[in-house]
Amino acid sequence: MKTRSGVLLNSLSQAAVRLLGSGCALFLTWIIARKSVDELGVFRTLFVYFLISEFIPLLGMQTFLFREIALHPEQIKKYTAHALVFASLVAIAGIALLCGLALRGSYSPEISRGLFIVASGLPATAASLVGLSVLVGAGQATRFSLVQGIETLVRTGVGIVCILSGWGVLSVIAAITVTRWLTMIGYWHSVRPLFNRDPWHFDRAFFREFLSHVPTFAGITTLSLITRFATQAMLPWILTDASAGQFAAAYMFVDLALLVPTALTTNLVPVLARKARESSEALSEACRQGIKIMVTGVLPISAIVAAVARPMFAAVLPGNASYEVSARVLEIVIWTCSLQAVDQVMASAIVARGRPDLDLRTLSVGAVSLVVLQVALIPRFGVTGAGAGFLLGMSIALTTRFILVGKQIPDIRPLDVFWRPALAAGAASAVAFTLGPWNWLAAAVAGGAVYLAMLAFLGGLARDEREGVLRLLQAGRA
Repeated sequence: MKTRSGVLLNSLSQAAVRLLGSGCALFLTWIIARKSVDELGVFRTLFVYFLISEFIPLLGMQTFLFREIALHPEQIKKYTAHALVFASLVAIAGIALLCGLALRGSYSPEISRGLFIVASGLPATAASLVGLSVLVGAGQATRFSLVQGIETLVRTGVGIVCILSGWGVLSVIAAITVTRWLTMIGYWHSVRPLFNRDPWHFDRAFFREFLSHVPTFAGITTLSLITRFATQAMLPWILTDASAGQFAAAYMFVDLALLVPTALTTNLVPVLARKARESSEALSEACRQGIKIMVTGVLPISAIVAAVARPMFAAVLPGNASYEVSARVLEIVIWTCSLQAVDQVMASAIVARGRPDLDLRTLSVGAVSLVVLQVALIPRFGVTGAGAGFLLGMSIALTTRFILVGKQIPDIRPLDVFWRPALAAGAASAVAFTLGPWNWLAAAVAGGAVYLAMLAFLGGLARDEREGVLRLLQAGRA
């Protein structure tokens, strides 16, 4: 029997392509940042709305499609057809919403014009989102990552040309939108071989059943978007485009650090769904090992980046006093990488357990806390307050997650998972902070070496620990 790509192969290939694309995107952000902090704020705010538009068409039902297609591959064409109808209708509503925000919002004229450009790409995004959901659900995430990687490289390359040609950030947003229309073809070329020869048809009863799952997933998606993007969207609304640029300069490092965890979580969704079908114990073990991977891999990155944030910013964006506050913000928000990585695994596990209502309750607490904190802290403390509010909001959300999910998925044992990486990360941070003023890059490397040595000394790399992680990473469909 032919063995399909496992979680490890899918995750690494997806992450590799994303890392390449993100390296280019980081270069584009760096070029814009050197040009003007105001233009960086405009670009990042519009790009946030572009990212939001990638979730709008299915209102979170891509998670449902991941699970159902993984469990019922024989109905892949039926799920695809009805998802397309739904996504198209929601995309129309999304266009109206973005245009209304552009006309009636409190953004600067440049951000308002950019929102119209983002809205024009929603139909292509709807079709692309359905295509990638089918690929991931069918265990073909490697194909999805390839198409997505090509899209990222092309749009970033064109964006760099636009900026170097002096055309401004709106031309970059336009390039991103045009690229999305073109790469939509790539998604559907990859999906087409998965379909059988049965004719396409619309089943009203099936569609009603599909719609019955929408409220919960739509609520989860809306609250997730608020939690993830509200800070960046609120800063230019409450303060200025420059403030949004200062926050964006710090947060781009968070995006970079989350590339591999996000790729891994995407590929874990079908595995967690199958583990949940096996038994509660199998799901608990998979969830615990997933959390262990995230904590072990992401916590040291948070600790080391926080330790070298100021000398790193001084080297990356020299001579620009506007970004001094960005370094201080990075020292705060980089810790959310670990929180977000763990939260992704737990959210996927509880949905696989068939309890998306608990995900909705967790996100409700997190989103409300975040918005309240930002409304209270941004006017008083500016960009630094935004960073602190984001970290506190994420901390409240994850604490709530552990309380609610722990009742349905027992035996996670968070203290057992966290204590070794936490101690090792503390030692790595101390070394990196000490060496940072001399050479931040060498300090980061030294911190990483200390982390691995300390983790091994504490037993975090023992054989049984490695085997538990490898069992999850190598999980796949036969």
